[in-house]
Amino acid sequence: MTGEDAGPDPPPVLDWRDAKHWSWTAKQCRYCPGLTNLRDSHGSHSHKCCAEDALAQQAADATAAYRQNGQTT
Repeated sequence: MTGEDAGPDPPPVLDWRDAKHWSWTAKQCRYCPGLTNLRDSHGSHSHKCCAEDALAQQAADATAAYRQNGQTT
């Protein structure tokens, strides 16, 4: 069975248990209009689920680009 037969990969799950992912100041998420105290690995305010969705979208976009350019089957 190939990866295509198995369906899409599950979305990534980020481990944000470290205190560096917390800010005492709530600011707007970089991906949605909601406020969050969480920070991504670059220090930008982001909900964990928004960051996971963005990573999944980036992976899908990269896969599509490689397929379009004949890089994968």
